[in-house]
Amino acid sequence: MIFEGVKLMVVGMTTVMLFLVLMILFINVVAFLTRNAASREVEAIKNERELQAQNRKKAKEAKETVVGDADEDIAVIAAAVAAYETECFARA
Repeated sequence: MIFEGVKLMVVGMTTVMLFLVLMILFINVVAFLTRNAASREVEAIKNERELQAQNRKKAKEAKETVVGDADEDIAVIAAAVAAYETECFARA
């Protein structure tokens, strides 16, 4: 009875050990086969971050340009209104 329990324990532990060894072996094989893919992915992430930084910089510059144009537009409109009012009061 005890012998059968020990035999079952040894078979179970051997099965688990073989499974873990095979799993580690397959993980190492996959890591070896995909080593270049990982470096390409890291490079792609780096390039994407650089593009995002450039896009943010361009958006910031465009926003500053729009704000400058808006100030000019407001000044032109104010000058036109002032000229119109001066012309209207000059007639009266």
